[in-house]
Amino acid sequence: MPSPPAPRAGTRPWLITDGLLDIEAHLSQARASDETFGTHKLTDYIQLIVNKQRANQPIVQPPIGFFDPTQQADGRKVARQHQLLEEQIGFVLGHELAHHYLGHLPCTSAGQLPIAELGQALSGTVPLFNQPNEIAADASGTNTLLTMGFRRTGYHLTEGGALITMQFFAGLEQFSAAGLLFAFQNSHPPAVIRSPVIQQTAAAWRLTGGRGLPYLI
Repeated sequence: MPSPPAPRAGTRPWLITDGLLDIEAHLSQARASDETFGTHKLTDYIQLIVNKQRANQPIVQPPIGFFDPTQQADGRKVARQHQLLEEQIGFVLGHELAHHYLGHLPCTSAGQLPIAELGQALSGTVPLFNQPNEIAADASGTNTLLTMGFRRTGYHLTEGGALITMQFFAGLEQFSAAGLLFAFQNSHPPAVIRSPVIQQTAAAWRLTGGRGLPYLI
């Protein structure tokens, strides 16, 4: 079976694609292995993508033996991997839905002031104008993730999965020309900025008893 294609640039290219699911699944598997067995697979996986991934090509797959087959079926690792993946996907969905509810998309701009519509138009062509929207969507997505995750029985979702995703982006930004791999990142703030937003939003959510803080953007 061919590996899934890499995410491409576009209006909202990371709203759960095969490529994103593949990357997130490997990130959760790597982090769960690290936590359970004291390995460094997350760093190794990020470095693999940095070294091997090419723009607009199928997502690079870890080679045979990258993950120790004797550890793959360990119940502790599998359970933790599932928790992390749910957090990662929950954040991505929350982030993308926030763009809709906050009026960042052309289809939700009806009735807004002309200056807001101008900002939406510019964000499609000038990446800098889109970055405040991405920060707002990170905050809203984090609040949604924690609120919905708290209602679950058993394990309550945390911001940990979102921070793993940011660690992946930070690795690309540090070790490669990230825009050449995944061009959509050109319209997003650096992960070094997004991670503290997620952490501070989560802290505010807990301090306010799950209400969070009002959005300024």
